[in-house]
Amino acid sequence: MARLITLSRAARLVGVKRTTLQKQIQAGELSTFEGQLDLSELLRVYPHTKIEDSTMIERADRMIERALSRVVRDQDSLPDAEVLATRIAHLGHELGAANYRVRRYDIFLLQLQDYLRKFATAAAAPTHADINALRDWLDDGLTKLHASSDAEGELFATDMLLRVMAAQVHLEPSGHEFFVQGNDSLLDSGLRAGLALDYGCSDGSCGRCMAKLKGGIVKLVRKPRYRLSEKERAQGYTLMCCHTAVTDVALEVAEAPRLRQIDSQHLLARVGSVERVAEDIAVLSLRPAEGARLRFLAGQSVRLDSDGQSAEYAIASCPCDEHQLEFHIRMRGDDAFAQKLFTALGLNQQVEIEGPHGDFTLDMQSPHPVIFVAWDTGFAPIKSLLEHAMALDAAENLYLFWVHTQDEIPYQHNRCRAWADALENFHYTHVRTESHIYNDDNDAHDMLATVLAAIAEPHFDVAAFACWIFRPDPRDFPPQRTTVAHAPVSLDQLRLPSVAAFFACKSVLLCHYIAAKHS
Repeated sequence: MARLITLSRAARLVGVKRTTLQKQIQAGELSTFEGQLDLSELLRVYPHTKIEDSTMIERADRMIERALSRVVRDQDSLPDAEVLATRIAHLGHELGAANYRVRRYDIFLLQLQDYLRKFATAAAAPTHADINALRDWLDDGLTKLHASSDAEGELFATDMLLRVMAAQVHLEPSGHEFFVQGNDSLLDSGLRAGLALDYGCSDGSCGRCMAKLKGGIVKLVRKPRYRLSEKERAQGYTLMCCHTAVTDVALEVAEAPRLRQIDSQHLLARVGSVERVAEDIAVLSLRPAEGARLRFLAGQSVRLDSDGQSAEYAIASCPCDEHQLEFHIRMRGDDAFAQKLFTALGLNQQVEIEGPHGDFTLDMQSPHPVIFVAWDTGFAPIKSLLEHAMALDAAENLYLFWVHTQDEIPYQHNRCRAWADALENFHYTHVRTESHIYNDDNDAHDMLATVLAAIAEPHFDVAAFACWIFRPDPRDFPPQRTTVAHAPVSLDQLRLPSVAAFFACKSVLLCHYIAAKHS
């Protein structure tokens, strides 16, 4: 009897990304059944899998701590949280191993049943040789059963323990999956995973996060003020913001809202931090007021206002982290908000947020690898898109090219290097050029051609990629989302009248430039 698990759980067990397993399936290295993996098949490819128990114990520790205050009042002799967590981990592991052995014995008994059925239907009565053959078969089968159960049983037991620590949620019809830790709500966990779930209040007042429970058990963690109708309850609907997953859960829910489905919001936030990352660039972190959330898509912008000084900035953080909003702001003489930020805006001061705006958003349905090109502080919306793509495993490969005109390395170079070190599908290159590239003359055009060559050289088949390119100062250079173009483009179009015009052109120009260079 095969023990099937989802790709998401398999990735957690062996410590690789889900996309890595998908590549191995496409290459024929792993076999699946109805989109799921057999534990035996997984162990064949990853025979030396070792699961670290410490992280699971820490999760159990946190779960128990939340319940311990009430339990202790009833029974003061309970052991401390660390002891309880360790015992739960060991007992869960033993239960998983025992469950696996039972499954193996079930398979063995079915095989024995088939063997005996052959005896019963044979024309002649079994001989001593037949009985001896049966005995040898039993001995051999039991020996193999005991020998093979250790490694596979270990993996099976670990998977069962992970189910105790975190429930898995499967969304229909998208097929997206995420995990729920502790008593986190379904909505919070889904948003943290980077999914664009529909919601309004997030506290059980509006009903917009309603989803249909298709399987599994959920538990109320917050009393809702919105009341479902009798018909909705009978059909299995539940509010994601008020329930957590007790077991693995399947939900039918709408995802990926369009831009027009996100209303403009007005909320208050306070300054969490201001970090000067360059002489004229600051990274501003804002914390929305308690209970407030800014609903936005990666790549969008908002208007910030402090005592009447306002300006529009791209959001540099991922929608999965709505409780902390990041902005990259350059000091400009005509930007009153930036001037206040650099001179008078301190910690915990209040800032008004209005938005979101813009359509520079990620196409979650595109199957192509993605090239991101950021120019100076245009890295802010690119960073938001990148973090969202990483959270969702949205592309097989992500390429970041950061063109910068200040210093030898970009202002958040170390963060990009850390991504490249941690993620096998993320590739980072920074290109240093002169600020003269923003001018409209022949020298600037030549600089631009050199930069384009650095981007295009590794990617001759640009039509196989989706490209997102962002320039700083959207008031002068509004962001353009560059899509793949397959139609021929004449080489004389490379002599662009301005740098901004390039970003309205199709990415296939990169290929033409390389072709011209090598002809």
